[in-house]
Amino acid sequence: MSNIKSYGIALPHFRIEDTILHPKGKKGITKSVCFSDEDLITLAFQAASNCLDVSSSGVENSNLKSNIDAILFASSTPVFKNRYHASFLADQLGLLHGILALDLINSARSGTDALLLANTLIDFGKYKNILVLASDVHFPSIGKELSTPFGHAACAILIGNEKGIAEFTSAKSYSSSLAEEFSYKGNTIQYDPRFSRDAGFKANLTSALKSFASNPKSIDAVILNSLYARMAGGIFAKAGFEETQFAMDTLSSKLGNTGAVHALLLLVNEIENEKKTILLADYTNGTNFFEIKNQGSNSEKVLQEQLKNFELINSYQDYLLLRKTGNFNSAKYETKEMFSSEMMQEREKDTLQYLKGLKCDKCGTIYYLKSTRCKNCKEENFSDVQLSKTGIVYTLTSEHYFPSSFPPIHMLVIDLDGGGRVTVQQTDTMYPEKNKIKIGSKVKLVLRKMIENDMKPNYFWKAVNL
Repeated sequence: MSNIKSYGIALPHFRIEDTILHPKGKKGITKSVCFSDEDLITLAFQAASNCLDVSSSGVENSNLKSNIDAILFASSTPVFKNRYHASFLADQLGLLHGILALDLINSARSGTDALLLANTLIDFGKYKNILVLASDVHFPSIGKELSTPFGHAACAILIGNEKGIAEFTSAKSYSSSLAEEFSYKGNTIQYDPRFSRDAGFKANLTSALKSFASNPKSIDAVILNSLYARMAGGIFAKAGFEETQFAMDTLSSKLGNTGAVHALLLLVNEIENEKKTILLADYTNGTNFFEIKNQGSNSEKVLQEQLKNFELINSYQDYLLLRKTGNFNSAKYETKEMFSSEMMQEREKDTLQYLKGLKCDKCGTIYYLKSTRCKNCKEENFSDVQLSKTGIVYTLTSEHYFPSSFPPIHMLVIDLDGGGRVTVQQTDTMYPEKNKIKIGSKVKLVLRKMIENDMKPNYFWKAVNL
């Protein structure tokens, strides 16, 4: 069977309380919300980078990346049509060209669909390392934030054929012809809930448990990811499970329902809780079942640490501004007609996208931008070098006149760890007084969306406090 070798999580810096979204909201309940320059691509990229990072300097493991032979992307809120998100992200991450790249989209179950497919491909023997990416960013209609499940997040899991953090000992999918709710020609279709939940959810789960759960007493944690989870107690009890085995969904009250990402986050949470044997059931128009054996080889609490680091949105007005400027799928989203060249971007991809610089062969001085000769020793021969994503602010300035959702724009000149100097924007600046960056501050580079021009997405590096 396949193994989880590593994982990475990406959560937005901001969250909003339900009491801010609506006067009838519950106290202490929050939802994760993207900043105006984040989308599911930037979240997925960050999660994958966290999964592949092996050092505090943010330099990715090039050997690990070269061994990845497939990438699977899952989302219930895709941003592209007729373009593979998996291929786009594989290129952004610098993975090998020509690897298997597939999208599994338009379902809240697609995250575990990707896990199931990865497990099957690993077991088949042709693939050795598969990167599973799930990312969801959805803004509900104004006024329906409490009645519509939402929350923004991304998760990356590296699945391989060698021993790792956890092992998939069994995996199977049980489809259902009846979907309680779906969209058709732009309309939401809902059956009578009393009928559909009995004929769909309850019938499917009952049948699946009979086939899959052969030894209920051996399970330490049961994860059921479903909007109808509260109706499943009796079904699991009849199959031989006890109430004490169920893992509480503590993430929904902190992040909201993160769609295709949610089941993966629940799994990671129980791995970090050091549960030895985990049963994961993910229901949407059928159930994906997994039995996972925790190997106990991961001491880091990646998800639990990220859950602690966030900033609350002060007002509903600020949320609406984020929603408007970050809702890139909206037909009303305004793009800017500016010059851009795919040929120029492709030619300078190593520098702009992969953060590769030049190192003087004589004195070792490192440059981010190309130079015909070394300014230090006048040498004309250089070698390529991978730059770090962390550094120290050398100087900065604030731009008050350039159009921005949250002015001013702070421009930072950063001396990267290990060499090289870059100039980038600061991000996550909705409340500047809480995110002050000064000369000498330690920062890291993150991929974010720049101004959308020529009707297509444009991404580049920005800086946040480390």
